[in-house]
Amino acid sequence: MEQESFLAGVVQLNTGDNWEYNQEQLRIYARQAADQGVQYLQFPETSDYIGEEMGSFARRHAGEARQFFSELAKKHHIYLNCGSITEHIEGSKPANTSYLFAPDGSCIARYRKLHLFDVAVEDGPVFRESDEILAGDCIVNAATDYGSFGLSICYDLRFPELYRRQALLGAEVLCVSANFTRHTGAAHWKPLLQARAIENTCYVIAAGQCGNNRAFEAYGHSMVLDPWGEVLAEAGDAPELLTARIDPGRLREVRRQLPCLANRRGDVYP
Repeated sequence: MEQESFLAGVVQLNTGDNWEYNQEQLRIYARQAADQGVQYLQFPETSDYIGEEMGSFARRHAGEARQFFSELAKKHHIYLNCGSITEHIEGSKPANTSYLFAPDGSCIARYRKLHLFDVAVEDGPVFRESDEILAGDCIVNAATDYGSFGLSICYDLRFPELYRRQALLGAEVLCVSANFTRHTGAAHWKPLLQARAIENTCYVIAAGQCGNNRAFEAYGHSMVLDPWGEVLAEAGDAPELLTARIDPGRLREVRRQLPCLANRRGDVYP
């Protein structure tokens, strides 16, 4: 990680099915973040649209959301993680895709959600994300002026091997954009984020949706954690902007104290 610390911003949203309204909210929070000196800004999963017609929305607005976030990054001269959008793929199901844009608006990383949420919640709804979404097939770390960022989306958080692989490939910041249900979020969101931070000695930046959306109530509680697992900033149940400073000195300190990445037994397990 570079010597310079940076200010991270995390936006918690209650995204709906009105693209024009969603754009206006995204603009407002990006402007607020830039005014506060944020250098890296992250939105939650499906920050462009949550509604009954995600596939048709992606077809109608193919490329439009990506261009919108690119222009937003360039306008405010910040690194911008769109969280994720529903990406139209010609001749296929759409993908749940994160884009990371540089301060000049160029796209420096694209990550498609690896683990799809096919789950039957006890006494709750059944989710079959694979019926609507095409899974990704690769792990993505993004090189920035502030170090290496590992990209992930929501259900990915339950698969520690993804984050360990990102850390072994050099990630110092793990970026999680999500739309956790209130039921699972209240039980697992914070413990999972802390585990990913602690076991990989990485910062974790986690942006979540909140409020009632397409099929459930979202948990919210976006947060930023340091490599010791300490929560540096945490949102509540409503939309808001969080900020926290990411300090490379702190990361080096924790990795000196707990060199678990260096001490792993790669000769015993791959």
